Amino acid sequence: MERKLLLDAEAVVPITEDFLPVLRRWGVPSDRIAVIENWAPLDQVMPRAKRNRWSEDHGVWDTPVFMYSGTLGRKHDPKLLMDLATALPDAIVLVISEGAGTVWLRRHASGITNLRLFAFQPEESLSEVLGSADVLLVTLQEDAGEFSVPSKVLTYMAAGRPILACMPANNLAARTILSVGAGRVVSPSDPEGLVAAARELLARSEERHRAGAAGRSHAEMAFDIGPITDRFEEIFESAITPSPMSIVRV
Repeated sequence: MERKLLLDAEAVVPITEDFLPVLRRWGVPSDRIAVIENWAPLDQVMPRAKRNRWSEDHGVWDTPVFMYSGTLGRKHDPKLLMDLATALPDAIVLVISEGAGTVWLRRHASGITNLRLFAFQPEESLSEVLGSADVLLVTLQEDAGEFSVPSKVLTYMAAGRPILACMPANNLAARTILSVGAGRVVSPSDPEGLVAAARELLARSEERHRAGAAGRSHAEMAFDIGPITDRFEEIFESAITPSPMSIVRV
């Protein structure tokens, strides 16, 4: 069904060049494909001090916080978050999500007091919510690496917080984190490496500051909505403008 939809489309906009081999195998013409990477809204997600209204309201402003925010579904492994909380009793692992992943955590991690689960928060609180974290977490299963690029990574960068990613290193999001110096990436098959990286980041405040600043700097450069809008308008215009071969004269 997806292949048919793409073949019928006047234009296809993949979010990474990693999707191009599949599109070519499916026979999507190259002249209909234009890669535009995802972005985050810079005016809606801003760096905030850790001590802010949200962190004070929830009692986490003076405690180390590892935060996971966003979808927690089949492409993610909630057990990694449970195990991280178990391994770091002096920190809080704070999960803001809804659905199957949080249901699993409520069932299997009810006795882990430093694992705190929240429903999705109001959009207007997003900057303060993310600002309440010392480190922001992202996970992605190994077999999901070739068809998924977690957009939460881009929101994290806009928030100016360091990222600890447990995901395939060849994924675009992982490559971006490493190339701009926005945090660390460990393999989803290395839970011990995740814990070790978390402990090191907690102990290295200067590294956390550098990584958060690097992520925000990249966001300000790459997420400028003006050029992104221009590119989409070019694609729309090309798609709706008939080519000479398609003009039917009566």
